[in-house]
Amino acid sequence: MPEQTSGAEEMTYLVSAVSSMPSTDPEYGQWWGSADGLAFYAEVTERIGQPMAVSINRQFGVSYEPSDVANTAFTILRQEFISAYLRRSDDPWAYLSTVIKREMLRDIGGHFRTELTETVLFESTAHTALRPAATLREAAELTAAALSAAAPSFPAPLLHEAVLYFVERGHQRLSHLYTSATVDPSLTDLGLVREEILAVANAALGSRPEHELNSLVAAFLMDPAFEPKSSIRHRRALEKFSARIARLHRQEESHLVG
Repeated sequence: MPEQTSGAEEMTYLVSAVSSMPSTDPEYGQWWGSADGLAFYAEVTERIGQPMAVSINRQFGVSYEPSDVANTAFTILRQEFISAYLRRSDDPWAYLSTVIKREMLRDIGGHFRTELTETVLFESTAHTALRPAATLREAAELTAAALSAAAPSFPAPLLHEAVLYFVERGHQRLSHLYTSATVDPSLTDLGLVREEILAVANAALGSRPEHELNSLVAAFLMDPAFEPKSSIRHRRALEKFSARIARLHRQEESHLVG
């Protein structure tokens, strides 16, 4: 894109570039390797990648390169509904930035903390008080270990899978997630029943009304050395999880005896 362009021309360039992308493979990938595709990749890297990578590193302590942001654009723009919304947007660059931001925050567990605002995202001098000390997967493993210690009768491999399931989907609206999880074959095919699934969900992601304050995953993200027993909220979450699993297993045993 020419160095001296107006805002309208910049938006027209983006819409034109996205409109020219093939919607099927392998043509989609080939377009990104063309002269137009390489120019667009460079534009996204410079315009969105630089400030976003710096801000995510400062806010969450996760190292991203500007090219990682452009690679995320490659991933999401193959989704036709995103391309369609972008073409209709009053500010397509802002829309693309927002979608990329959400995708990258999902990958690093940003939904378990205060989400970046546009000001923080693009303001180089923005103050950031908290940075995570663990990756999302590390927090999931620590959460599974804490829950396993609280309920030893719950098979550890199944517990680990259940925690990962919710961690990977924690960006969704929790009321919907909890309901759909109870009938999702990803969990039910493991032999998990409704009460077990909900018990894991509440302990890992937190329970209403303040999920983020009693979520074990959120706590371990910020401090992998966190001791749940040192927090009244998290200690109660573990105790509730233990009691729910124990009650369920007693009921199962009574049915077997009967």
